[in-house]
Amino acid sequence: MSINDIYDGAQMLCRAIRMLDEAQMTVTVGDDFAEYARIVATERVGHGAPLGLPFNPEVQDLRPGNGFWVIGRNPQGDLVHTQAMRLIDLGHQSLSEYLRQNFRAFPPPGVPIDYANSAYNPGPGARRIFGRVAYHGEVWIKDDPAYRGRGLIDIVARFAFLSASMAWKPDFVYGFIPRGIMRRGLAEREGYMHSDPFALSWCIEGSNQPIIANLVWMALDDIRYVVHVPLDEMSAA
Repeated sequence: MSINDIYDGAQMLCRAIRMLDEAQMTVTVGDDFAEYARIVATERVGHGAPLGLPFNPEVQDLRPGNGFWVIGRNPQGDLVHTQAMRLIDLGHQSLSEYLRQNFRAFPPPGVPIDYANSAYNPGPGARRIFGRVAYHGEVWIKDDPAYRGRGLIDIVARFAFLSASMAWKPDFVYGFIPRGIMRRGLAEREGYMHSDPFALSWCIEGSNQPIIANLVWMALDDIRYVVHVPLDEMSAA
């Protein structure tokens, strides 16, 4: 990013923090995933959102410099928001090649997966993605009218994108969103500008209804564009 992008990004990051403060959410950023796992296990329990495999420090190489998490708390100190990002160096392979071998490392949490019958379908976007990529997941907002339906997802997602951009300058950011949630406009509200539909099909043990997910992604130029979109406009819906 240019110095102007960095300056504008810092300005917008401060603006996002002020907007979250006004919405009665205090955010904390960390890179100790053992601590994050404890927070999820003790404070997100009962909300149908166990810790996802991509951010489980017992099975992933998560250390300062290649991952961070964001949590939000209400004025009483209760957990109301989580998300996390992880840097992956693809080297000379494309994201589609990487996911052919590793898609099983990104399952939806909390459901028994039939891995043998689940599949990844490479899309055109993933074939064009190379270099250093940031995986974005763990996005959760507590089912509370004080925080749901108020446009906060727009702000917290940009907060993570800006933080990743300024820390890592990734070539791309990507994530997976189930198609049922995609139809509610979540990807657009988070800021994602591209999608490979039907990228993942997760078969669930004991069910004939798979979970179908889109691969959503942005290039660095897309992030630069998002950085310059006023937060007030993004969170107005």
